Amino acid sequence: MVLAILVILLAAFLTVLLYVYPSLASEQLESIASLIIVVVAATVFVAVGFVEETVAFQFGMKHKRELLSYLLLGLVSISSGLYLAISRTASLQTIAIIVAPHALFFGIGELRVAQHLQRHPVTRRGLVVSGLCEVALGVALVCGWMMSSEEIASLLGLTAIFSILQLVPLLFYKRSNTRLQVG
Repeated sequence: MVLAILVILLAAFLTVLLYVYPSLASEQLESIASLIIVVVAATVFVAVGFVEETVAFQFGMKHKRELLSYLLLGLVSISSGLYLAISRTASLQTIAIIVAPHALFFGIGELRVAQHLQRHPVTRRGLVVSGLCEVALGVALVCGWMMSSEEIASLLGLTAIFSILQLVPLLFYKRSNTRLQVG
């Protein structure tokens, strides 16, 4: 359910981005298009933050590391969204700087999980490739302050597409039941 919400939010952001992207080529419409993207990004960050907070509380006190990690991640997401919502100087470059740590940490997380999958070489290789791509996107987003609005919008769109492509297969993943059924 959480992954479905994240995919829907990313798809909504991507849809808005693709809709207003042509406006970024026009100087007169660039500020309006940028404002629309900032508002949508702020909304997505706040929504994702609330989803992450909900996931944190589902872990409970038995899993303190996961609980604290998701609480912190949710707090960062909500804070990022609120900053974008109230900032008078927020721009596409600001969004890129805010998205960068999320991409970097997601990539590092994938690389970390890959270290524990020696018995599953195909999955491990996929996680390593995905993790390295996410880290590269995170680094590119950090350098976004040097790019034009059009270039940043393209990079943000690429990041959203890449994240969606990684999350969608997880929506259809079915855990095999290893218990024997009696009966």
